[in-house]
Amino acid sequence: MKRISLPHFIIIGLLFWGLPAAFVDGPEAIVYTLAAVLPVWLFARTGPQSESVPPRRLGGTTCLILVMGTVIYLTADALFGQKLFQQNVFLFGTTSLDRVIDQINAGVGEGRGIAALLGTFTTLLPFCLIDVAERAPRYGRWALWTVAILVIFYNVTSSRGQVLVAVMAIVLVRASNWRRMILAGGIAFGAFTVASTLRGDAGVQGPMASAVATPYFNLLLMTSSHCGGAPWYSFVLEFLKKFVPAFLFPKSIFSFNVEMSWCIAPGADKNLASVSVFTWMGEILYYRPSLLTALVAGCLMGGMGRIVDRQVVRYRLFSSRMYAGFVCIMLLRSRVLDVMSYLIAQWIFLLFWPQICNLSRTLYRFLLPLRPMSAHNEPGQELS
Repeated sequence: MKRISLPHFIIIGLLFWGLPAAFVDGPEAIVYTLAAVLPVWLFARTGPQSESVPPRRLGGTTCLILVMGTVIYLTADALFGQKLFQQNVFLFGTTSLDRVIDQINAGVGEGRGIAALLGTFTTLLPFCLIDVAERAPRYGRWALWTVAILVIFYNVTSSRGQVLVAVMAIVLVRASNWRRMILAGGIAFGAFTVASTLRGDAGVQGPMASAVATPYFNLLLMTSSHCGGAPWYSFVLEFLKKFVPAFLFPKSIFSFNVEMSWCIAPGADKNLASVSVFTWMGEILYYRPSLLTALVAGCLMGGMGRIVDRQVVRYRLFSSRMYAGFVCIMLLRSRVLDVMSYLIAQWIFLLFWPQICNLSRTLYRFLLPLRPMSAHNEPGQELS
């Protein structure tokens, strides 16, 4: 599994969520899927792999900085930022989903605030900690794993998919034989079922089947409701807006899933009990011509996926790579631009990750006290 790149994960997601859309939109969905897959496949095949940075043992000071920094960030975010513990499905059950929906309704058409933006940037943080834990001393390894699991639990909120992909990434990163895959699948499915039961939407046909089938049913409603459309370059403009933080420059964004949910449920009075998803194909069908939109979407995802993949390979962050790949598959259940938001955020975070790991060296250089001047130094002699 370590050899599967991010573009390959994206291809899996495009095929998994795109090809069945042919039952809704006909053969055109297959054409759009292949049009999106082709550029991603080219990015997966071309472009040199970046040279891996030789692994370096983590000292006790580095482990302490990583653990304390993570705990401080988590505490600050839990008290003054996103306060995600209040939306945790394992702590609050059905109430967690209601709180997430209220937050979505309150921020429709607005970009992420600084707390939410930082939360998106640090999505890979717990998995980076797990990756570097194997190079830490025993006490440091246990400390890094402990805070990593705590951050993963904090980030779960009401998302069953987060539970699924986190378990798969952790269990499969070391080995990918059939025994390990069956173990990972069993644990992940069990956690997914528990989260679905706590949310109260396990469904008669089973939570997994409901999660897979519902987006296609929503897509059918969307195509039969005549929800309008937009030119393909509007899709590109929505992508470019993602590089502008909303807390620095107020911007108006097109919340595709929310707008389409209002379209298929006009009686909701713009206060939905839930926000529907339509698979990534819904976005392709909305922006026209759809074939050109699919090609553009494939180029954007393939390019960003390749950039992020080079970073995780360079710093040997293989569980982070696998988790990011599974998240891309999960996000394609919703829309392409969600994948782009995620990849951009992780690219920015990975730019700072080496500096975070080398913070102990930086502090050592600045805080190391100067040796006292010897009484036998000759006049004009400098300290060595």
